[in-house]
Amino acid sequence: MKYSPGYGRFRALLRKIREEAHLSQSALAEKLGRPQTFVSKSELGERRVDFLETLEFCTACGVTVAQFNKRLEQAAPHKQAQSRPKRRSPRKMDSEGRLTEQ
Repeated sequence: MKYSPGYGRFRALLRKIREEAHLSQSALAEKLGRPQTFVSKSELGERRVDFLETLEFCTACGVTVAQFNKRLEQAAPHKQAQSRPKRRSPRKMDSEGRLTEQ
């Protein structure tokens, strides 16, 4: 499967925190109550990891989600914000949240 570069960094960090915790895929899988292939496929990108699974990975590896997120942000390439004109919507909401034409 082809995912974004950001998801590639996410998967690489999952593997890195597992290795830093000195856990094999089998040991982590046992802590998670899952088969070893679950960890392998998650790290390889053969299956998508959701937020709750990320929490489980972090807990099992002794990393807080805040630490994980900070490291993930640090791994991201820094792009300079490009200024572009704000797009105006042809519709507007009234005071009760209904869409109206401008």
